[in-house]
Amino acid sequence: MTDEKIMATIKPDGECWQPEIEKMPREQLEALQVKKLKESIKVALQSPFYKKRLGDLGITADSINSLADLRKIPFTTKQDLRDNYPYGLVGRSLDDAVRIHSTSGTTGNPCVVVYSEHDICSWANMIARNLYMVGCRKSDIFQNSSGYGMFTGGLGFQYGAEWLGTMTVPAAAGNTKRQIKFIKDFGTTVLHAIPSYAIYLAECIKEEGIDPKDLKLHTLCIGAEPHTEEQRRRIERVLGVKAYNSFGMTEMNGPGVAFECKYQEGMHLWEDNYI
Repeated sequence: MTDEKIMATIKPDGECWQPEIEKMPREQLEALQVKKLKESIKVALQSPFYKKRLGDLGITADSINSLADLRKIPFTTKQDLRDNYPYGLVGRSLDDAVRIHSTSGTTGNPCVVVYSEHDICSWANMIARNLYMVGCRKSDIFQNSSGYGMFTGGLGFQYGAEWLGTMTVPAAAGNTKRQIKFIKDFGTTVLHAIPSYAIYLAECIKEEGIDPKDLKLHTLCIGAEPHTEEQRRRIERVLGVKAYNSFGMTEMNGPGVAFECKYQEGMHLWEDNYI
C-alpha cells in the first residue's frame, strides 16, 4: 500500500476501517501477500546480512511465487539481530530513515528496528484499525500510560490514536496520582496500559475514594507482558471497562500486529502486513 492510500484510510468523521482489505477473499489476500513478500525480498537483498544469507541460497524475488516458497527462506534468529547491531539488517539508505526503536538489550546488544516514513504510516494505520475495531472513535479521549522512549508501545499507540483522530493524552509511564487526575479531569475514555499497571491503577483509584462508575473510561488496551484471562477479567470488573489484548514485537514494528475485537475470541492478525 502506498503512503497516499494509507493516508486515505482515515475518513473525515474518524472512521478507520478498510473493507477492501479486511474482507478480502483468501485467494486475493494470498496474492497480495506474495506480491508484498517479493517486494520485501528485493529490499532485504540490499542489506549486508540478507545479501549473503539469501544470496548463498540463490533466493531472489523471482524465486518466490507462492506462500509455500516461504519454506525456502531460512529463519532470522534473535542472535542474528544482535550480531548485526546496529545497521547490518537495514535494506535501504539511512537517508530514508526517520526513527529507531529497539528492545531493552538486557541480555546483550538490543535488537534495533529502523523505520522509514512509510513504516511509521503503515504502523499507525494498523493501530488505528485496532482501536476502531473495538469501538474507539474520533470523539474519544485516548490516554497513553506507556513510556515514550525506545519501547515501541508509547509512540506506537500515540501515532495510531492520532491517526484515528482522537484527542490524545501522552501521560507516559508512572506518576499514578497524575494519571488518575488526568483520567478524571480530561474525561479519558480509552486507556493504554500494561496489565500489571492497570491492576495497580485500579487499586489506587479505589484508594483515592473514586468510584470507577464516575469515570468516563470504557475501553482499555493491554499488552506488552504476559497476563492470564483471570487478570484481564479482574481489570474489567474493577475498572468497569472492556480490556482488549494487543500483540506485537519490536522486530515486527511494535504493537499493532494483532488485536482482539469486541467478541474477544482470539486475536485478528493483519495479514495484509504479516504472514
